[in-house]
Parts: sequence; C-alpha cells; structure tokens
Amino acid sequence: MASRSYGHYCAVAKTLDVVGERWSLLVVRELLDGPKRYVDLLAGLVGISTDMLATRLKALEEAGIIGRRTLPAPAASKVYELTPLGRDLQPAMTELARFGMRVLGEQGDDDAFQIHWITPSLQAMFRPERAPAMSLTVEFRVDTDAMHARVTEGTLHTFPGHADDPDVVLTFTDAAALAEIGRDPAASLTAISTGRLHVRGRPDAVQATRELFGFN
Repeated sequence: MASRSYGHYCAVAKTLDVVGERWSLLVVRELLDGPKRYVDLLAGLVGISTDMLATRLKALEEAGIIGRRTLPAPAASKVYELTPLGRDLQPAMTELARFGMRVLGEQGDDDAFQIHWITPSLQAMFRPERAPAMSLTVEFRVDTDAMHARVTEGTLHTFPGHADDPDVVLTFTDAAALAEIGRDPAASLTAISTGRLHVRGRPDAVQATRELFGFN
C-alpha cells in the first residue's frame, strides 16, 4: 500500500505526508513510553491488522520516525523505538491530546481502552512550571490496569505498569472519570465524592499531585 503525498509545499502537509496515514500517529503514541516489541505494538493497537502494522512500521522507519534494535542478552528481543526525530513529535501529540480531551465525550460500549493511552493526556495536563525542583511518583489505575508517572526537575516521564513505591496512587473506576477531569479539573471533587476516584498517599504528595496535574 503506497502512501500518497498531498503535493503541497507546506510544513503541515509534509508532516501529514509522513505521519498522517491511518494508525501512524497511534504507533507513535505506543512508543512514547519507550521501546516495544512487535507483539506489544500489536496488542496496544487494538483493531489493527498484522499487514497494516507491518506497513506502517516500514513507512515510519523509512521516514526516520522510528528505528529497530536488538536488546542485550538475555532478552535479545527486537524492539521498535522512536528516533530523535520521532521524539520531536511529542509536543504535537500533547497538543492533539489537549484538543481531544475537549471532544472525547462518553466512552461507547465498543470503545476499547488501555491505560497507557493516557500518556499524551497526562503530558497535556502536566504543569511543569509548578515542579521546578520536585521529585514525585504517581501511579494511575483504571480498574486493575496501571501505569505510573515520575516527575523530576520539571520533567514528566511515564512508564507502563505499577510503580515500586509510589508517592500517590490515583484509582479511577472507569476511563471516563479521568477524561472528565482532563476536560474540567473541578470534576475531580465530584469524582472523589461519588467514589469514581480514590486517592491514596501522603497529604503533601497528594497536594503536589493536584497542583502538578491541575486537579482542583
């Protein structure tokens, strides 16, 4: 499946030539948390076919957005990861998430969800000017699925799975509760009072989390 160019001498059009095909930016989303194997990408991109994934990976690799390497022994697995050029897409992904939280709406019965998909949204909610010298680990849970974020000197890094020793744990009963807070930070108070959000951690760490992610 050959990709087609818009044929416009325009920076936006050229960007879309490179990453505007269906699934391409979602491949980038999957790699924001770090390198992944082909099988991990296939599991994270719910609904994609193996042929489509192979096509998108090849195109993104040829464009210099992603690269492949083999992990050291004993793992010795081949993984895909963002190149420096690919990592430069992160601010754009953050802004897409910022816009997307405004139009996301309710989760439909057929809408899949995986918790690591919130990475761009967390970047959009993060307020680095409030964390110039702060160190904090926050674990996010939706049902039994988990990911965590580490804040170090004004920078947010996200990782899959549970944290070893989180300062704060935020447990949401459903993905929609987190989306509502992303759209309107004041919704956190309602989510807590209705039991859709449970907060655990030291009072000072909880307060820091509220400030860093704009929760009211």
